[in-house]
Amino acid sequence: MKLLKESEKRGRPDIVHFSLLEALGSPLNREGLLQVYVHTFNDYVISVAPETRLPRNYERFIGLMEQLFETGKVPQTGQVLLRLERKIMQELIAGIKPTHVIAFSRIGSPMILREVMTKLSAEKRLAAIIGGFPRGHFSQVTTRLANDMVSIDSQMLETWTVISRIIYEYETTISLNKKRLKRPS
Repeated sequence: MKLLKESEKRGRPDIVHFSLLEALGSPLNREGLLQVYVHTFNDYVISVAPETRLPRNYERFIGLMEQLFETGKVPQTGQVLLRLERKIMQELIAGIKPTHVIAFSRIGSPMILREVMTKLSAEKRLAAIIGGFPRGHFSQVTTRLANDMVSIDSQMLETWTVISRIIYEYETTISLNKKRLKRPS
């Protein structure tokens, strides 16, 4: 692996697995307010349906990913939960048609996450780019796609930590938790 170009950005499906579990298990996703995509180093995009429930077991997750890369979709019949397409990052962002794109990186402008989410909660179609690689930074191509690049901590954070914090702060900003806690009268 170390001999491959940009090896620091490869070979960690465990990061993707845990990050997807984190995002898909959130109230934001359960309310249908989150759409998740995974863009790979080799320009594949995995579209993840909000109702997808991934295996918690890592070995089963790897088997599911192998099936996805062999067949292009999972499951083969019925409602597709995972779809694989060849797509560069620019095509992915263009297809999403966001009103604002924000990238989270340690080298971005330092900002308090709650303030970022408050500012962006008015956006109709927000896209957040979060790096899922063990080390390194976004490519220049990716950084050019973002309207803003922010840092929410002076230290490097794990991908799933960033995802959890972003989702929670966004839920709080749009008062999703208050709406979910209200009991019918």
